[in-house]
Amino acid sequence: MFERLLERALELAEERAERRVQEIADRALAELPSGITAAAQRDGVVLSGRALSRRFALEPALRWMRFR
Repeated sequence: MFERLLERALELAEERAERRVQEIADRALAELPSGITAAAQRDGVVLSGRALSRRFALEPALRWMRFR
């Protein structure tokens, strides 16, 4: 019985984590400059775009973004 409760708690925690990562990706998409995309993955949010490393270094607004 305890094992089923533990399994259910784990499932709920994973679902909540997945929803949270998707929410952060959606917020990032709304705030990111054009040409940069955000995608939710299991481990977090992946940013991608042409010359992203250069833009990250040159655009302070991009470096200081916080998606909480």
